Amino acid sequence: MNLFRKLTFALAAAAAVASFSSVFAGDPPPRPDREGRGNGRPPKVEIPKLGIPRNVTLPEDLKKLVDQYQGAAQKFAEEQKALISQIKGASEEDKSKLKDQLKTNREKFLEDTKQLRADIREQVRDLRAKLKESGTAVDGGTEGKGKGRGNRP
Repeated sequence: MNLFRKLTFALAAAAAVASFSSVFAGDPPPRPDREGRGNGRPPKVEIPKLGIPRNVTLPEDLKKLVDQYQGAAQKFAEEQKALISQIKGASEEDKSKLKDQLKTNREKFLEDTKQLRADIREQVRDLRAKLKESGTAVDGGTEGKGKGRGNRP
């Protein structure tokens, strides 16, 4: 009886190894080719971020620059989305022309807003420097003399 168990176990192990090796032995089956589809996703509209938190109160001059950039970015995104929607039903030749137009529009947008983004970054840098200089006035209340959490009786 003991010999029968050993042979059964050996046979089961050999069958398991054989089945796993046959599954993983070859290359995966090729995926069916889908006609007229690139990577399955439409082109994405990418707009450079400014890196300014939403909950920060900005000075008026900086706020005007940010609003100006956001308006230009919104207009750019709408124009790009309109071109992307035209790609869906276009022929291959028209698709390549539209993709080139998308690319040139993006390059033009980045070039047009380059100076504006640089001005915004510079003003943000200046604000950070001013905050660091006035840090002692802001941190003045942390000397332990107030009624904070650490000074409870």
